[in-house]
Amino acid sequence: MDNVLSIPDGEIRECADARLTLCPLCGCEDSITLLMAPDRFHLRKDMYWLLRCLSCRAVWQVMPLVPEEMEYHYTQEYHEAIVAAGEGSASARWKSQVKLISRFKTGGAILDVGCSSGAFLSTMKSSAWQLHGIEMEVATAERARANTSAEIFVGDVMAAPYRPNSFDVITCFDVLEHAYHPRRFLTKIHEWLKPDGILYLLTPNIESWEARLFGTYWFGLELPRHLFLFSPRSLRGLMTDIGLEEVMIRTPRASYIERSIRYVGADVLEKLGFCPTPQASPKPVSLPLRIVRKGIRLAVLAPIAQISSLAQAGPSLEAVFRKRKI
Repeated sequence: MDNVLSIPDGEIRECADARLTLCPLCGCEDSITLLMAPDRFHLRKDMYWLLRCLSCRAVWQVMPLVPEEMEYHYTQEYHEAIVAAGEGSASARWKSQVKLISRFKTGGAILDVGCSSGAFLSTMKSSAWQLHGIEMEVATAERARANTSAEIFVGDVMAAPYRPNSFDVITCFDVLEHAYHPRRFLTKIHEWLKPDGILYLLTPNIESWEARLFGTYWFGLELPRHLFLFSPRSLRGLMTDIGLEEVMIRTPRASYIERSIRYVGADVLEKLGFCPTPQASPKPVSLPLRIVRKGIRLAVLAPIAQISSLAQAGPSLEAVFRKRKI
């Protein structure tokens, strides 16, 4: 690839540092520009761009905002949306994850990285489990403590004080894509796992049919908050390098179609001179519209999600990896 990239102001410049085009995961020099997109969740205009490694197929954001600048994109509305998604019908929301984890472990110490308000941990609450969580946002962490009585560390994952071989299970729901250094992040996870312990993770699938169809409007991009986006191939390769054994990788039943279509609609409205409401600040939805949405989800989106899952082309990757026994 030529060392020429588009930058937010639309100018073209030579990359002063060729390392910008090196894959951060495998070190390969062969990469291509995948796309450029703004923070559509907040309807902001600054552009961010992604490269794709032609070797491991990993996708990463070039020159991402530093953490202090990134706080502007982790708004209170964003945190509230995450909490609402996790807490809504919590027992049903996490049923499949609990069932899957129970196939491999039925008790012990469990750590939920990025535990939000503790919705998942609350479903694991029993005498069989010792509950632990990590959460960056202080108020949300306090909510998790109140909801679960779990031990919650507040702060960055890399600063967490856990000893090696501490956990039987570690879960990461939509967290890995936010990590500035996925290899370091996963190396720490590997260190914390007990021998034969398992890592369960959920992350967007950049090679899903939805990602290909919607392009820059795909809800799973979540720029600039998502720094890395994985395919089954890139995730498998990284985990193997870390020393984790693959147990399973699949695409569960899920759909970002509705959210992605709303991004398309918002862009159309803006081009027509209207001021659409960002998904970060949704307006109340009337009862008739909620009924229509429910019908569309059941009649259209649910079957599509099922077919996508069976074809292993869904928008999310669900994976389980195991730490080798000593």
